[in-house]
Amino acid sequence: MKTRTLGAALVIAMLSGLLMASPAQARDGVTSGRTAVPGGGNGYAQVTVDFVSRTKVVFRNFKVRDLCPGDNLPVKARIVWKYTTGTYHWGSWRKDTNGCRDKGTNFGNFVRSGKKAISLATLELCVYNKKSDFHCVNTTTRYNQYVHPGR
Repeated sequence: MKTRTLGAALVIAMLSGLLMASPAQARDGVTSGRTAVPGGGNGYAQVTVDFVSRTKVVFRNFKVRDLCPGDNLPVKARIVWKYTTGTYHWGSWRKDTNGCRDKGTNFGNFVRSGKKAISLATLELCVYNKKSDFHCVNTTTRYNQYVHPGR
């Protein structure tokens, strides 16, 4: 009887461990943001961050959208990542110039990998309110669970 009870408890413990979120599930996810400038444009950007290891991250479905008013001024965003050394690096700016009548522009997937450990990732989103003046915000920060376990 004790052996059966112990076996059942062991099976339940193992299944419980399988159902719990792993660190990879806890830290990866969507980072998105929206910004509005009084008297100017509105914008939205989104990307799904998937940390694969200490040194590799996949950015999926990078979207940039120009929201109303239709001021014919673009919205731009770029992917930003920080290495554990403290230095930041940026991807290329991506712009949605289709105005507010569509669902934005999906720039697809990007992979960042190398020898340096990546600490975190975010997006920088900028909207114009004049041709030479723009306002920028950073979106939700995603931490690399392989570098920052439990964060």
